[in-house]
Amino acid sequence: MVEEKSNQLGDFIKGRLLFIENYCKENHLDYKKVANEIENETIRRAGSKEREEFLKTRLFGGLLLPTSILPNWLDKVFLEAMSFVLKGPNTPLFTTTSKISCIPFEAGRFNAKRQADTIFKILFQNRTPSDWLKHGFPALYRKCYGDEAGDKLQVIEHDPNHFEVITDNTNLDKASRIDCSTVIGYLYGSLEKLNARNIVITHDKCLAEMPVAKKLCSFNITFEI
Repeated sequence: MVEEKSNQLGDFIKGRLLFIENYCKENHLDYKKVANEIENETIRRAGSKEREEFLKTRLFGGLLLPTSILPNWLDKVFLEAMSFVLKGPNTPLFTTTSKISCIPFEAGRFNAKRQADTIFKILFQNRTPSDWLKHGFPALYRKCYGDEAGDKLQVIEHDPNHFEVITDNTNLDKASRIDCSTVIGYLYGSLEKLNARNIVITHDKCLAEMPVAKKLCSFNITFEI
């Protein structure tokens, strides 16, 4: 049996659950109905009876703590399921730019702002946008994606208001264009929280789902302060 990788995903998953509740409230949707649809869709995507049972007992029937260690596949199938259920007709499932919204983008944006005020407040306090990109974001990325991915993360400063973030999704089982959209949203929401203006993030290269040896993704970030 292949070992399934896990990370400290508890608060990130909690943020997705809170996003769903907030999204339903803002869009006047029946939260209980939507939550039930997302639960069913997540379980449908599980891929095995063991995973179905894990979802039922840990995600939908258990206690999630900010420090909960959860398998990466859980984050992947839950994000895909909630995006599929919430997106509605004629709206994109993923995006390559902060100029075009989608559910994963908004979920990442929501979580960034929430975590900046709560569990990861210390990583945002007294930070300029450029300081946060160089120091805060790598620490957060490592928590969500693990040490292997964290070691390979590159944050390149072209000038104080222009950065490039390169992620290496090789051997990362939750890598997908949908997940990349949450990264765009998280970066965008964090920079908003740090009072940056005219933020533009483009996902110039996405190899997350490509059959290549190195699954590199590049995010181009510009902003004003």
